[in-house]
Amino acid sequence: MVDYEAALEYLGSFGKYQKIKFTLLFVMQMPVAFHMLAMSFLAAKVDHHCVLPGLKEAGFEPKDACALNYSIPLVYDEDVNDWVFSKCTRYSDVGIYSLGNLSCPYFANTNETGGRSFEKCDQGWWYDRSQYHESIFTEFDLVCENKAMSNIAQALYMLGVLLGSVGFGQLSDIIGRKKTMLPCLILQIIFGVAAAFAPNLTSFIIFRLIVGAACLGSFLPAFVAVTEMVGTEKRTLVATWCQISFAFGLIIMALLAYLLRSWRHLQLTISLINVPMLPLWWYMIESPRWLQSQGRDEEVERIIREAAKVNGVVVPDSVFTAKKAEPKLDTRKYTVLDLVRTPNMRKRSIIIFFNWLVITMVYYGLGLNTSSLGGNDYINFALAGLVEIPALLGSIYATDYFGRRYPHSAALVLGGIACLFTPYLAPPYVAEHLNPLSITLAMIGKFAVTANFNIIYFWTAEMYPTVVRNVGVGTSSMWARVGGVISPFVLLSDTAWGPLPYLIFGVLSVTAGAVALLLPETLGVPLPETLEEGEHFGRKWPTQLGVESPGEDVALTKQGLAENKV
Repeated sequence: MVDYEAALEYLGSFGKYQKIKFTLLFVMQMPVAFHMLAMSFLAAKVDHHCVLPGLKEAGFEPKDACALNYSIPLVYDEDVNDWVFSKCTRYSDVGIYSLGNLSCPYFANTNETGGRSFEKCDQGWWYDRSQYHESIFTEFDLVCENKAMSNIAQALYMLGVLLGSVGFGQLSDIIGRKKTMLPCLILQIIFGVAAAFAPNLTSFIIFRLIVGAACLGSFLPAFVAVTEMVGTEKRTLVATWCQISFAFGLIIMALLAYLLRSWRHLQLTISLINVPMLPLWWYMIESPRWLQSQGRDEEVERIIREAAKVNGVVVPDSVFTAKKAEPKLDTRKYTVLDLVRTPNMRKRSIIIFFNWLVITMVYYGLGLNTSSLGGNDYINFALAGLVEIPALLGSIYATDYFGRRYPHSAALVLGGIACLFTPYLAPPYVAEHLNPLSITLAMIGKFAVTANFNIIYFWTAEMYPTVVRNVGVGTSSMWARVGGVISPFVLLSDTAWGPLPYLIFGVLSVTAGAVALLLPETLGVPLPETLEEGEHFGRKWPTQLGVESPGEDVALTKQGLAENKV
């Protein structure tokens, strides 16, 4: 058989050939980021009020203060601590006759609400289109009774991501990474374009759900193929840079949204961007390790010889004629129940699952809520992507020097505190010119939770014993997707009280950071292999056991690093 590990000793862990393939992956991953947080712009909320009958005929503009004071009742808004125009009602006696005879200036009176009857917006809504020309918010009237629908649309998109992780993840193990990626790219294009022409909200949601599943199906197999191609010591670095491609995608998305102010044009563009990715697919290679697991040694040999030619090295024939080692057989079937069967493993699993859920919930919550920070929506969104780059790179070095537990817990607590203070450093709590303080705190929160995204994956892989490592990481990532589904509903809590979403994110982050201190440190510690060793891991466990660190197993599980985010 072909010994791919031995071949890497000559090819290099991350040689020129691998870097070329990684560059293709880096480019192909970016459109996934477009779709994951596109609802920040596709469903952008704008100022609105009831359409007023006879307003234009009476010679008034839609935002004329005199006409609005007369036509729309005032309601008290606790978030701004002031009276504001109702978004969902108007006075019943408003018409061309009353407006035509209106004597201006006319000043609104809070006591007037009780004296005049009012009704719902029976003739639709007027929307401020000065910034966003069209969004699903304005086109499908996602206001008043329907204002939760944009959050539901994002939640169902994340449900699609969850379904895609299960279905396409298994498919890539059956037919290969490369073959799984192509149909997912095509689905992403077809249903992304279909969403751009959706005639109603229901079809838009269905098409986007399919896009969510296809995004993961196009992202993960390519990601796995490249991480399986590099040496063990380079996998964490490669995985982190794949995350950075996601951050670059967010920055580009902000630019596209700035240039394309109609949601249909934006949705169409981020879908058709995948068309140039199709030719790149032909230059991707199948995962050598997957081919090896399928006994397809001739294809592995062809990849090695091609890599050797590009890297300018010679691979000896002994690599291609290595004797096949007899695998160690473990006939027992391990399930998710083994993660919670014993007390210590149960406690550890609950804390890990909670951390994954909170990290993903907060990540998407902050990413989708940049427009509420004040200032420029596009700059805020781009900054939220930009801060991910130092966060991801910094998390690698922090965990190498200080271990996993303290950097992870500190980042969660720091991000949580930033979230708790963010809404109180924005109007109406502070003056308008101090609003950058709120944006800065929100970016600190995004920085911290992004670092947590990187740390939690390989820390989880190191905490679980070898026999249930894949089960543990897979189950944890499912909880991450549950957090992604919940996040839009947390954002909806601002209807009860404006700062509430940030307070929820903050309290949960601090709590997750505190309980994470109960988890064991894994840096420089021999990792558990059996369930018994896993149960005692983190306690004073005899070194005489002679447990060797299963570095290869841990490195292989790191390759799913970006799966949570997508």
